[in-house]
Amino acid sequence: MTRLLLLSALALTFTACGPRECVVSDPSTCPSDQVCESVQGRDKPVCFAPVTLKGKVFDLSTTNAIANAEVLATDENGAPAGTSTVSGADGTYTLRIPTTRSDDKGTVIGRRVMLRSQAKNYVPFPSGARVSLPIDTAAAAQKEKDVGPWIVQSPLTDVGLSPVEASAQNRPSVSGTVEVSADQRAVLLVIESGSATGRTTIAGADGKFTFFNVPSGGTKISAYTRGVNYPPVEVQVADADVKDVAFKKSTVPTASLSGSVQLVAGANGAGTSVVLVVESTFIDALGRGEVPPGLRAPESGTPNVTGAWSISGIPDGKYVVLAAFENDGNVRDPDPGISGTQVLHVTVSNGTISGATSPAFKVTGAVTLVSPGAENVESTTATPTFTWTQYSNADAYMLRVFDSLGNSIWEKAIADKATVSTVYGGPALTSGQYYQWRVTALRRLAPTSQTEELRGLFRVQ
Repeated sequence: MTRLLLLSALALTFTACGPRECVVSDPSTCPSDQVCESVQGRDKPVCFAPVTLKGKVFDLSTTNAIANAEVLATDENGAPAGTSTVSGADGTYTLRIPTTRSDDKGTVIGRRVMLRSQAKNYVPFPSGARVSLPIDTAAAAQKEKDVGPWIVQSPLTDVGLSPVEASAQNRPSVSGTVEVSADQRAVLLVIESGSATGRTTIAGADGKFTFFNVPSGGTKISAYTRGVNYPPVEVQVADADVKDVAFKKSTVPTASLSGSVQLVAGANGAGTSVVLVVESTFIDALGRGEVPPGLRAPESGTPNVTGAWSISGIPDGKYVVLAAFENDGNVRDPDPGISGTQVLHVTVSNGTISGATSPAFKVTGAVTLVSPGAENVESTTATPTFTWTQYSNADAYMLRVFDSLGNSIWEKAIADKATVSTVYGGPALTSGQYYQWRVTALRRLAPTSQTEELRGLFRVQ
């Protein structure tokens, strides 16, 4: 009887106390297989099984595993979602994603994250035509009857990397640190070598960064984040790895940029977004580049700009201003014969803006893409069929296909406005490689709309 009463008392105590409270900054306050996370409506965080992404990094040309590849998840504004990890000998990785819970049972409140990955002798991901698509952690599921971590695993958590050209193999790396503070979201670093498109990486929460496969010669590295200026650093690359490159904050003020958006011709009335991309990363044919963390209007959340917009905290640098960059049903009106349709450039120097000092855009409804790649990267045959929806005021179309580096490899003019499907007829597509296709709607030979910049991605089986 005494033992039974003791067990009952212990059970009541556990029920009354609930899950174990903890301190986020002190992992030792949770068991080794749990993490400290916040709970909606509760003052103190609690220990829970972690939410993790599981996947594999592999060679796109051979499907072989890639070991020692860096993998990092970011939120939709480019800030790291947790710490980075490195793939194992078999290419697999496990990446913990800090997550808010909805109750004391640890129910996951979903968040959208994007993956980045890089490795020696491989082209970084994302780059060129390849974009990182959002992964929703609401899909997390616990294994073995609610025991063990919450796991998100899908085709989107596997990352394929393309080998660099043979002439670029085994080039040295450049690494270092960026001075960061706890309130900074992230720092985007851009390395520029000659006339090549700038390559990027994200500094982790500890400020550390690495660039792989850097060509020899003079190299400029710039650091970008909202609200902070960092003087660029010049390095000379020879045969050995360059280490201990250091970025320090400067006292140079940042700038603010304001402009307007006009929604026209069937645009999604919910609104759009405006972003600044680093000019050296911009690929004109694809209409996109890398956005430094925070250089977006609205600064976070769903695109909702319907008129005036403003972006503050812009560090020194050269930028391209883009409207309707995200998958929101809208695109920048591509008609060059009217105002408010051009790609605009601005330069910030010592906190002062020159160039397009008050950017104004006309935004129209996008051509709806059906397949492949309407939402996610799709696998196709070597001769895919491209399908879209007829655009209301179009009388013809122009279809283009791009390789993973953003080079146009095939285009086809379609004179019949009712024809909304065609089979690929260009050079042979490479098995395992990624491509993007896009359609421009034409009216009296002038572009009137197009498919969205981040859709139409496919991979040949």
